[in-house]
Amino acid sequence: MSLKKIKDFAPNYIEFFDSKDFIGFNVYTEKSGEKVGYIKDILVDEKGYFRYFVVDFGLWVFNKQVMLPVGCSQIDYEAQKVFVLGVDRKQVESLPGYNEQVEIDKEYEENLREAYLNVASGIDSAVLSSDQVPQIKQTDARQANYDYTQAADLYELSDRHHRVIKEYQDRLIAKHQARQEKGLIDQLVTENESIEQLVVSSSTSSTQVTHKNKPTRCACLIFNPVAGQSNSEQDLATITSLLEPEFDLDIRMTTPNKDADEIAKEAVEQGAQIIIASGGDGTLSAAAEAVVGTGIPLGVISRGTANAFATALGIPATIPAACQTILDGKTRTVDAAYCNGRPMVLLAGIGFEAETVKRADRDVKNRFGMLAYVLAGIHELRNLESFETRIETEDKVITLNAAAVTVANAAPPTSVLAQGPAELLVDDGLLDVTIVAPTNTISAIAAAYNLLQSAYSGEVADRPDTGFLRARSIKISTNPPQRVVVDGELMGSTPIEVECVPGGLTIIVPTAPEELAEEKLDGLPNLQIKFKKPPAAN
Repeated sequence: MSLKKIKDFAPNYIEFFDSKDFIGFNVYTEKSGEKVGYIKDILVDEKGYFRYFVVDFGLWVFNKQVMLPVGCSQIDYEAQKVFVLGVDRKQVESLPGYNEQVEIDKEYEENLREAYLNVASGIDSAVLSSDQVPQIKQTDARQANYDYTQAADLYELSDRHHRVIKEYQDRLIAKHQARQEKGLIDQLVTENESIEQLVVSSSTSSTQVTHKNKPTRCACLIFNPVAGQSNSEQDLATITSLLEPEFDLDIRMTTPNKDADEIAKEAVEQGAQIIIASGGDGTLSAAAEAVVGTGIPLGVISRGTANAFATALGIPATIPAACQTILDGKTRTVDAAYCNGRPMVLLAGIGFEAETVKRADRDVKNRFGMLAYVLAGIHELRNLESFETRIETEDKVITLNAAAVTVANAAPPTSVLAQGPAELLVDDGLLDVTIVAPTNTISAIAAAYNLLQSAYSGEVADRPDTGFLRARSIKISTNPPQRVVVDGELMGSTPIEVECVPGGLTIIVPTAPEELAEEKLDGLPNLQIKFKKPPAAN
């Protein structure tokens, strides 16, 4: 049975592993717990079953790589550690070496199996003479299939020691089988069409042949090639391979001179049935802005640093899962908003959040990923300053001192400063305003932690320096003027006016029921509330 490196078997295998790779995990001995090397590669058979880890033992056994049957390991996935069972330095020295030029045939694997069975049975490698050490032999036996059931304990993954990687193996096998079945179907369809064409061409009839298996839906895929830290070419190849069987894809790349908003508007004008955006939050929000109010569904494939857009709307994080959501085609109508006339899908942040986004520029995000926002936030905490704030809604005017004000239409739990109401609804026709007014850095940290707890517990924030309210339209002014960030992008400074657009966006996304939150303003420093008189009846 032919063995392949996992990357050669499935170039996009990492997507089936929730973007987490086993290659690179450190390897330790089971006996002493000593670090001895690392996983350099994974070898799979022609069906996708994991058979060997290629272990580089580095300086422990100088410059030696060996094939370790997967059953001879225990994996601590959280710690990213692989333990080699019952193998010491002398035994590793006795094992056949591996390199990329090695022809792995049936006899080679049989010799390797015998070596590991000797280890498992307790035979000390020191008693083996050099001519007894299994050697690589190039024979015609490489054409025969190796029977892994002969030593099942060496090659089978167990639920106890390999639960996570076994799940990933099953995904890989299922995807491979689906790909083979599709290839067979395509071949049969092609052969059938060829027969039909032959019959038609030899007939005097004017019957026209109708070709099958062609995509019936048109979609514009807007792809940001510089989003995130992954391989954009591989990402695009994965996306197109998954979507093109069902969609006639019009693929358009964003550039410094042409963003997703402009591309999406052009696609809408040209009759695209679906807009699919792939990139970071800026790309996704820009594409969403172009379809607000049009009724055209938006598909989302996140590849950014924070991926707040997808998380807030319950869209899967991995490319295959996001593509499957789009293929399933389930749509949901959610609210949108306008901030100073600009479409807004997620939130507008004033003060602390805007300063944090400004500091976490693209170079910092490319270097540190999500940690960039944490580092920027810590820096801004040192310079935290309050500002006079005036908030006007349909029925009240509020004045107070605040350090951060967030107006959210939708927000993931990681957008901590939007979590006053704990659960933000994306289809209630209302905006959620969270106000944070700490008196010092310590209270600011405590307030942020309390909001984070609210996000994950579902309980509203309950601190005297934190408040929230809900309204359809909101006007905010500050003294002095403060920077404003909208959907992850800096947009001028205060004052701002935000208006909810109920049901303004149709998005392809799994949905879940949510509950309404209540208003809470009591305890905010220097708080004043003036209620407006209701408009006179006509």
